[in-house]
Formats: sequence, structure tokens, C-alpha cells
Amino acid sequence: MSPAPHTEALATPEFTSASAAFSAGVSWRDIGLQREAEASQYLLRARERRSSLENPQSPLSFPAEWLLDIFNGGRTDSGIRVSELTALQVATVFACVNLISSTIGALPLQVFERLITGEQKRLGKRVAVDHDLHDVLHDEPNPEMTSITFRRTLQLHMLLWGNGYAEVQRDGANRIVALWPRNPARCRPYRTAKGLLVYRTTEGIHELVANPEDPDVAMTNDQPERTIFAEDMLHMPGLTLDGRLGSSTIWLSRQVVGLALAAEKYGSKFFANGARPGGVLQVPNALKDVAREQLKRSWAEAQGGENMHRVAVLEQGVQWKETGGKNNEAQFLETRQFQKSEICSIFAVPPHMIGDTDKTNRANTEQIGVEFVNYTLAPWLESWQQELKRKLFPKIGRNASRFFAQFDTRGLKMPDANSRKEFYSAGRQWTFLSPNDIREIEHLNQIDEPWADEYLIPINMGTAGAPPPAQPAPQNPQQEPKP
Repeated sequence: MSPAPHTEALATPEFTSASAAFSAGVSWRDIGLQREAEASQYLLRARERRSSLENPQSPLSFPAEWLLDIFNGGRTDSGIRVSELTALQVATVFACVNLISSTIGALPLQVFERLITGEQKRLGKRVAVDHDLHDVLHDEPNPEMTSITFRRTLQLHMLLWGNGYAEVQRDGANRIVALWPRNPARCRPYRTAKGLLVYRTTEGIHELVANPEDPDVAMTNDQPERTIFAEDMLHMPGLTLDGRLGSSTIWLSRQVVGLALAAEKYGSKFFANGARPGGVLQVPNALKDVAREQLKRSWAEAQGGENMHRVAVLEQGVQWKETGGKNNEAQFLETRQFQKSEICSIFAVPPHMIGDTDKTNRANTEQIGVEFVNYTLAPWLESWQQELKRKLFPKIGRNASRFFAQFDTRGLKMPDANSRKEFYSAGRQWTFLSPNDIREIEHLNQIDEPWADEYLIPINMGTAGAPPPAQPAPQNPQQEPKP
């Protein structure tokens, strides 16, 4: 059926105004309906595609200085307001967080299967490369990021906010298909009236759905927040007071970070002023407001910017008096060095691993590296492993406690080549290493021969309590064996 004449006239490009359309025979009612439809379609297409109501110029997860001023947030005694992301402007905080998160992200994370081997029913394990979650944890947790990016992001959240969240995505058969990191500033655990632990988040709630009126135009299905069951949310808290919600590391140490930011800001301002302390211009007589402002402006123009360190001429008894303290008297460098050591102690990072080698030598660097693995990374790695085991692997059924995820930290503890050679030689001699065991430690392919899995034993040793080995018969029959 052909459209009505007035509809064709309204859709014609010549009739761009309501008066022109009315003169062509279109009723005012049809004009109003058409304008209303055009306005609705324009607003629908112009709607923001964001999952949060926060201003993208100053999001709540990274508040600007003026937003912190309004709510008096992050105030410190040094006068600098500190948040989780403004703390990253401190070089030491950035270096410590980047070191820990990048190291954990780069470690191999594999799925293992527990095995019962041998006649003695000893417990062993193997890498379960055929498990459904092996590729998810080791290579690609979701279609948009690699495993190192996923783990680095969550560890960054754990170090700064004190909580790491990752939502578990399942298919129709309840199988885990992806893991998605969630912003810790928008997720919190809650206890329902019936005692059920759930998580509420305002992230990931944006969804495009079909418009029933116009299938060619998508609509947004926005909700204020959504609830996630505890079994579908990985939650790894840091230092916690109630066992459920971790405390923000930056908030607890905001005075330390604020002092570091203040010292860095002072140094920047000092060198921006040509490395000269501040001072005042002293005049013999009182000046009116206009004259005072003119003197300040002329002095700033003559001695500021590109005119720094030029010769100044003072007239009519004007004198320059220095008022700023000297950096060596304020122990500026000592303060910055102390703040670096203090921040390293907060994150349990050896100072030499972020470039501070003043109190470290090559004799103890290897031992400090082992301590970094044992005392800095080990608590975080165990938190990862226990949460993955608790949420991703079944607790009931025939596969209960059969599979687990584990990080491989051997590469971080591996000594130099000469020390490894001595260790492998001792292992072969004293029966606790086979050739294939050594090749596995060195990440080499296994030898498919029976002798490569055999263990040697010295002939002059035996098991305690066992009878002594029989002595071989003498080669000379006339010679009797010694008692």
C-alpha cells in the first residue's frame, strides 16, 4: 500500500520546516507526531553508552583533586589528598606495584591432577593440559585479554584497593567459560537477611537490547546494580579485619604516600623556580594596592619563565630578602630516600629490586631474591591458589579435590649454572633425581627411555637395618676371604 500524500510531503527534503509542510497540505497533528518520533530517535541514538553515571572526565575510581576537596577525601597532614590511583604518581609505589603484579602475571599458572602411584600408594601429580580450565587459567581467561593481563590487573587491585574481584562466566551447562575482572571500587560483599553472602556491583550492567519499536536501533537496558552469587565471584582480599572485605593499602598508608607526594611536589616547584628559594621584596614606604600588584607583576615578568637568573635592577630602596629554607637544611634528599624505604616496607619489596642499590651488594642479592619469593609473593600466590581451588574446582563428586591450580616459582629461585650443576650432581649421586627429573626442572623434553627414569644408588650404601651384602667369591681359590 502506498503512503498517504501528506506523509510523502512530510518526508520530502524540500519541506524542512513545519510551515512549509503545513502549506503543502500536511496537518499540524501529523507534523507533531513526526517531530516527536524524530526527537525520540535522536535521543535514543545519542544516549551515552556507559555502565556508570560517573563523569568520564573525573571518574569516582580516579577522582580529580577538586572532587577530593569537595568530600574531604584522602586528606593527609602533608596537605596532599591521596587516592588509590593518585598514589601511582609516586615512583616507588608504581615500581613496587608493577613489580609484584607483573611477576605474578608472568608466572606459569597450570592445572594439576593428583595421582596415586606405585604399590605404596604415594601421592603424585601431573600437569592436566586436557582439563577445561587449563587454557582459561594459563592462556586466555576471556576473549578480550591474556592470562598475564588478567592476573596483573587483579593483583594491582589487590595491592592498591585491598580486594581483587573476578566474575565467573558459565555456559548453559554450568561450565566455566571465562573470568572477567571487576572494578574493586564498584564491588562489595553483602550479607542477605537469610545469611547468604552475595556481591553487588555496578560494573558490567550495561546491555544492548533490541528496540521493539525499531529493530534497527538498539536500546540500553541499564539497572542501578546487580547481584552476583558468591560462587560466581572470585574474591581475594588483602589485609582484612572481618575476613570478608580487605582494607585499602593506600588508605591505611595515606600519610606515607602523601608525604612522598608533597616532597616530590616541593622539588618540582623548587626547580620550576630556577632552583632558587622564595623571598620577598622589601620597600621603604607603604604601597597602595595598585602599586603593590604592579610591582609583583613586573618582578614576575622580569625574573620568571625564560628570564630566570638574569640581572635585576632594584630602584627606590627596594630590597630582596630570601625567606625560603635551603634543601640541605630541610634534609630534602634524606626525606625522599626515607620515604622510598618506607613504601618498600609497606609492600614488602626489597629496595634493590626497584633500583635502590645503596645498601645491597652482589653477595646477598641472590638471597634477597629468594626472600622476595618467600615473603612477598608467597602470601599472594597462596591467596590466588586457594580461591581458585575453592570457586573453580568441584568439592563433591568423583573429581572432588582431584584437580587444583598452582603457580610455578622455580624460575624465580633458580641459581646460577654452576650451582645448578652441583645440585644436579648431588641429586644423581644420592638417589633423589633422575635424568628426566633434571630435564623437567630445566624445562627440557623428557627422554623416552627406561634408563632416564631410573635412580642410581652408591654401591657402598644400604638401608639401615638390612643385612650386609654378600661378599663376592675370591678369584684365587687358595685365597680365603677376610673375616
